[in-house]
Amino acid sequence: MAAILDYAVYNDRMRRSMWDKAFFVDKVPGTEVLIDYGCADGSLIRFLHGLFPTLRCIGFDIDPAMTAEAERQKTEGTWFFSRMEDVLAQLKALGAGADQIAVNFSSVFHEVFHYGFDLGLLRRFLEAIGPRFVIVRDMMYASEDEAARISPEAEERVRAMLPADQLRDFEACWGGIGLRRNLVHLLLKYRYVENWERECSENYFSYDMERLMGVLDPRGAYGRIFFHRYVLPWCRHAALTDFGIDLGGRLTTHFSMILERRGVWPENTIAL
Repeated sequence: MAAILDYAVYNDRMRRSMWDKAFFVDKVPGTEVLIDYGCADGSLIRFLHGLFPTLRCIGFDIDPAMTAEAERQKTEGTWFFSRMEDVLAQLKALGAGADQIAVNFSSVFHEVFHYGFDLGLLRRFLEAIGPRFVIVRDMMYASEDEAARISPEAEERVRAMLPADQLRDFEACWGGIGLRRNLVHLLLKYRYVENWERECSENYFSYDMERLMGVLDPRGAYGRIFFHRYVLPWCRHAALTDFGIDLGGRLTTHFSMILERRGVWPENTIAL
């Protein structure tokens, strides 16, 4: 995994989509503890805690540098950890029941699948908690025609406007931008030049819904209460203003979803 070379830029860009990431706030009634899995520097937790000061929030991220920065800026009623065992211990200390807990995964799973993280550990983490709600917002390309190509004029326009070495890097990883899926992939990352080595090689479309549900709900314990596919507004705007390309309505780049547990979760399950 390529290192993040500029944490300040990386986290600033993550903060710009905060309202989109907070789509779930009015859809998870009874939630008293939110676990933000992949919390980075804690920006989303600070944002939500500012709106809902009584909401207790736990952030988890495997990068200790991120959780250290989150700890530096933390407020009362928020905690940040880089070990799952510590998250579970904090839940026990709070005395929160499973029906009061929501786990949020924002821009997490494309990295989980791309980098080959331990899916079994993640499953066990969710099973140990049994949260009432599981929230996901991430990238996932969807189109009725996966082999669709863009017009030669659109491809020529992108090639004329982006640096040749950036295009060369991208196409070496993912193939020609004449394929619509590849162009959309490029449009989601071409501005991330400060951490380009990492972003270029990272597969933003690394999984499908079937693989995701195999991690989130292998026992069929949850029902989907919210689901929305869309093109990230920033991506649509950038395609139009930077390249004069209208992405139209034939594809989506992102989705947001909320799962709610069916029935009562067994007691005393907080353990890895």
